[in-house]
Order: sequence, then C-alpha cells, then structure tokens
Amino acid sequence: MNITALMTHVSRHLHTIVRRYSKKGELLEQVCGRRAISKKTPSMEKERLDPANGRQEPSESHFPMAKEWQDYIRQYPEIEMNLLHSDENGRPKISADENAVAYMTISTEESLFLIGPVSLAGEKGCWHSLPAQGYGPSWLLTLYNCNFMEFVTEALILHNLFHEDPLSPKEVAAYHCLTIADQFEVQRNFTHITFENQENATKHNPYDQEIREFSSIRNGDLEQLERSIQEDYIGTIGTLANTPLRNLQNLGIVLVTLACRAAMEGGVAPEVAYSLSDSYIQRIEEIRIPEAARQLAIQAEYQYASLVQEVKQKKKGMPEKGQNDPRIAQCKDYIFTHLHGKLSTVEIAKALSLNANFLSNLFKKKEGITISEYILGEKIKLVKNMLVYSPYSYSAIAAYFGFCSQSHLGKQFKKITGMTLREYREAFEMRELL
Repeated sequence: MNITALMTHVSRHLHTIVRRYSKKGELLEQVCGRRAISKKTPSMEKERLDPANGRQEPSESHFPMAKEWQDYIRQYPEIEMNLLHSDENGRPKISADENAVAYMTISTEESLFLIGPVSLAGEKGCWHSLPAQGYGPSWLLTLYNCNFMEFVTEALILHNLFHEDPLSPKEVAAYHCLTIADQFEVQRNFTHITFENQENATKHNPYDQEIREFSSIRNGDLEQLERSIQEDYIGTIGTLANTPLRNLQNLGIVLVTLACRAAMEGGVAPEVAYSLSDSYIQRIEEIRIPEAARQLAIQAEYQYASLVQEVKQKKKGMPEKGQNDPRIAQCKDYIFTHLHGKLSTVEIAKALSLNANFLSNLFKKKEGITISEYILGEKIKLVKNMLVYSPYSYSAIAAYFGFCSQSHLGKQFKKITGMTLREYREAFEMRELL
C-alpha cells in the first residue's frame, strides 16, 4: 500500500498536514498537500544529535514548513504527546483547543496518524480538550475552515483502510458529539412532559388532522387544505423551544419540511421543492415576530399545494400508470438546476446516460409535452419571479436564462402569459418591498 499517496490525498482534501508516527511516538513521515511537499523518515536521511537528551532528531531541513504557515505542534512536545495518546476504544480521537483548532489521531497496528490542524469554527463537541498553542489570531485565518462532518469524512479514509470493521462518519459523530447526558436529558424531559400533560389533561392535536392537512398538499387540494387548517381542537400543537419566537420558528420549519415532502410525493420536482423549502426556512430563521413565523409556514403550505395542483392539471386526462418514472424525475431535476443557460435534449440525455431519442419520446409520453416545451415553461416561471422580485433589466434576465435576445424572450413570454415583460412587471412588481 502506498501510504504516502494516501496521506497526500487526505492532506490535499483538508488542506493541512498529515503525519505518521511509530507506536513509540517517533515522527516517521509528514505530508503537507498545501505545498505538495512530502518528507520521509529521518532514517532515510542525515540525522543530527539533540544535545539536550542525546536523541537523534530530524533537522529543520528534513521537515521544512512554509514560513508563512506553521502548525506549531513540533514546538510544543506536551501537546504533541497529548495528541499521540490514542483513543482507548480504538476509534479515531478528535482533539481541539478553545479556538476550535482541531486534530484527529488515528491508531493502526503499526503506526499513529495525526491529521491537522483544521479550524472547526462554530462547532462544539465532547472531543478531547487541548491547551492553546502559542499562535497569534492572524494564524487562525490561515487554517482550512470546515465543519465537523467534512473533517471526519475525509480523515476516516486513513482509519478505514487499516481496519477490518470500517466506521461511518455518523458513528464517529455519535461517539464524539452525543453524550450520555444528552440522551438521559431527552428521556428525563419526555417523562416530565408526559407527566405534566397527564396531570393537566393536556394533549396534542389529533394525528388525523395532520394527515388531512398534508394529504391535501399531496393532492393539490387547496380547499381541503383550507378546511384542515381551520379545524378547531382543544389540544396543542406542541412545544419545541422555551421561548415563543424560537418555538414558532421551529414549528414553522417543521411545517415547511413536511409540506415539502408532501409536495414531492404529489409530483413536484425535488429540486424545486427543496429550493423553495430552503428559501422559506431561511426567512423563518430571520423573522423576529413569533406569529409571522407561523403565518409564513402556512403560506408555504398553500404554495406547495398550488404547485402540486399545477402538476396534476398538466397531467389531467393522461393515464396514471407509469407517470412517476424516476428517469423523468431525474430529467426535471437536471433541467431545474441548469435553467440559467441553454439546454438541449442531447445534453440532458448525456447527463442521465440515456439515448436522446428515447428520453425525448419517454418524456412526451409521460408528460404530454416535449422536453423543449417543458424547459420553456419552467424558464418563464422563473422569469416571472425575477420580474416581480428583482430589479434586473429585461436584457439581463434574457441573458441569464439563455435566450438569444430580449426580443426573443419577450415573444415567448407573451405567447405563454398574454402579457409583455413590461406589462407583467408593472402589474405585479412589489415596489414597496424593494
């Protein structure tokens, strides 16, 4: 096995240093992918004698680091030794200081690997604590910033190739981030909530109401959605946080998430549904009026139901059997993520590893329209949004969506909507909000 190549791969993906030590803590090799530098064991090169303890130590020239970027570990033997104490259960050990400068230690039968430093800024966990090193604040800005799961996913490659039972990032995350106290608190709080509800004769709204609410979205039935939302019960909708604002924000996020799933089940393209969900949830997070969070989530439910209704109206009169072909769903997702440019059936078919004529015939059979007609319809939908919610010029919008000219977009737009670009913008533009 080419261990150096493996170390280089991890180093380049995490833009940091990967070191290999013997089980006795002797540095054998280090790789810094940021500079494409690999340094071999001192036994392969000239060594020097450390007068302090008589040990043979590698000279600075053996492991040179760029002067503008150092990780300082070799300057702090006590921290290095702390890092080289592997986890007693054989799992990768993650260590970080108070500034979230993190390292991972991986133990194999013959070696110890040390990966880092990286910056896990904004992350907290029950990983091993390190004393702060003697670096300045500006040095933190030179570190690669990643989230916990990215760090674990990349670094686990080294662990899994040396162990018969591979670990998943999820297992490592559960081990390092989920404490026994967290799990105990969930069960303790569950017992408390159950007891309180029984004592106060309090209960949640019935599940069948929720079924009706989200079935109406799945079916694109706006009237049924209205009726289900207006149903009156003496129960509660649940408490998801300790403050009114955070509680309704969390409830709003749950509503949007469930509505998004119901809409996809109703035929809305996943990319469309997910993107709309992202937009609503981001806005709910920003809102500072509790009731506004709830109302925005309800608005999302109506918009999702309308999208499903539109999909079902287009398929009206078509046989239901075989409509939900996964290849059609993949085709629509690809189209949605590439609407900002010119699209062809050949390009889409190639991306999906399908024959262009086969895809074209399949789409026409299942959807009742050609791929070109579908693409144009989806582009016009987004053009409408940009006319209403953005200040972009007509020519800029035309260029963004791959129309050859503003005139060409205008003709296609009027053919579908019956209005010119100017007429549509003047009729629906949200002037007061821009």
